[in-house]
Amino acid sequence: MKFQTTRFGEIEVADTSVITFARGIPGFDDYQKYVLIPADTKEETPFFFLQSLEAEDISFFLVDPFSFFKDYDVKISDQTVDRLELEDPSDALVLTTVTVPGEMQHATTNLKAPLVINNRKQLGMQTVLDNKTYEIKQPLFQAEARKV
Repeated sequence: MKFQTTRFGEIEVADTSVITFARGIPGFDDYQKYVLIPADTKEETPFFFLQSLEAEDISFFLVDPFSFFKDYDVKISDQTVDRLELEDPSDALVLTTVTVPGEMQHATTNLKAPLVINNRKQLGMQTVLDNKTYEIKQPLFQAEARKV
């Protein structure tokens, strides 16, 4: 299938790559179909774009939080496990949204509400973790955060 996007132009997406967020993403409830696109197609990267296949101008900048926060501990609720039909923990891909307020070194990520994707069944949802230590605007680059 071919899709037009404002960020990437025309993209070709295999049916098996379409991720369904049955309830949408909070604030974007009307959009359920997305595709995950690596931010760098030439090298391995922890950054991705989650591109809507229903609205050409909607995409989210995401990161693999474990690449930056080695102690990040995601306890997925039983309700989320059921909704995503997760049968094996290795099927879960956890990504967090990134906000870049101008320069990349000031980027923050939402550790409180990660996106969880069942890689095998291509189902996704955003979930809120029951952990008060995680911030919705956690500085992504810790060294820069210490200078503030």
